[in-house]
Amino acid sequence: MNSQTTRRFSRHARARVIGCGLAACGLFTATVCVGSEATALEVRGAPASFISQFSPSDIAKIDAAAGQTLGHQITGVVVSVSDPARGTLLKAYGKAAAGGRRMTPDVHYRTASVTKALTAQAVLRLVDQGKLSLSDTIGKYVADFPNGSKITLHDLLGMRGGVYNYTDDAQFLDQYAKNPLWPGWTPDDAVKIMKRHAEDFRPPGTKTVYSDSEYILLGVVIQKVTGQPADVYISQTIRDLGLENTTFPATDVNLPRPYSNGYWYTPPAGSPLPLCPTAGPSTNSPSPSGSDCHADMTRGNPQVPWTAGAVVSTVSDMTRLAPELATGAGLKPATAKERQEWTSMSNPGSDVPLEYGLGLMRIGDWIGHDGAIFGYSTMVFYLPSQKSSVVVMANAGNAESVTALDLWGKVVTQLYPDTLSGRR
Repeated sequence: MNSQTTRRFSRHARARVIGCGLAACGLFTATVCVGSEATALEVRGAPASFISQFSPSDIAKIDAAAGQTLGHQITGVVVSVSDPARGTLLKAYGKAAAGGRRMTPDVHYRTASVTKALTAQAVLRLVDQGKLSLSDTIGKYVADFPNGSKITLHDLLGMRGGVYNYTDDAQFLDQYAKNPLWPGWTPDDAVKIMKRHAEDFRPPGTKTVYSDSEYILLGVVIQKVTGQPADVYISQTIRDLGLENTTFPATDVNLPRPYSNGYWYTPPAGSPLPLCPTAGPSTNSPSPSGSDCHADMTRGNPQVPWTAGAVVSTVSDMTRLAPELATGAGLKPATAKERQEWTSMSNPGSDVPLEYGLGLMRIGDWIGHDGAIFGYSTMVFYLPSQKSSVVVMANAGNAESVTALDLWGKVVTQLYPDTLSGRR
């Protein structure tokens, strides 16, 4: 996957401000490499039988790919591979902050649209409990919503509701880029933007088009059905999946320690701007708009991406989540099967098949979800045929690019040739 193909492949992420069964998962001890140092770290996410060392040649391939990723406002990345044949690798590269703080494998970061996979998990659990039906229409939960009597929850989960993406609104995007803290914003503000763009809706069930709006609406549904704030209910879902270092913040704009700073990303074309100096661990740098440097976007109001992108986690937890999503952990077998009824998503300029299920993506043979938000990007995917997970985090992002995609694609291409072809 060359860089041009990768950029084309990530175009479905346009204006994303925000992407083993439980009984089989246990503890294992992995060698965690940071630079030239190696330390033992307990990581949750795979059975103890996966304790084997990666070969030097495989490590060298990953090291080379990670080294090529650093720069162009990406100061640090974390890579995780869990493979029953090769072993387990969790490795950090570069800096967690432009000022020199070393990247470590245990940093917290914003997972962005991977949140959607957890929101979908919560909705599907409610289906299994008989508390709602996938055939319910959104009009049952949101009054006076365009096409409200036609758009089903199944449509929303599968990105087929035809709902205008509130993050495409120029006024919204400009304001959010200027101030990700956005005091006073609530999910109701997102719904109001959707309603203002009623003429831009598409007929539901006709096309699979990525839309953050559809997962904001699912958050509203969760609250109406459970009587709990969506962050509270989804947090229980997170705990049930055994993700001990994953949180859905309600209002906290800061990240738990340790964390990686996140930076505004400009694709590499011409000379990159320097990174803005950070004013402190809890202070964003100046806005990227009109700035002569690239802003620190670490802090952000979780109410803005909400159930489409607010979850905070670590690469280790995401490595545990990948097989759980792909194997239907926590869901009835029929529900898990329905979750993986795929529809094609537009992927112009690339021969890599891209499909969407119910809060899940399939890229070639890989199942999971990606995420991109101001300051961060991640890829969280599982390969069922080899029971292997590859997770990548990069500490730069914008509204256009899944910056972790290029590195993830290089790792996958090196270790698992032909798995992006989609030939099953």
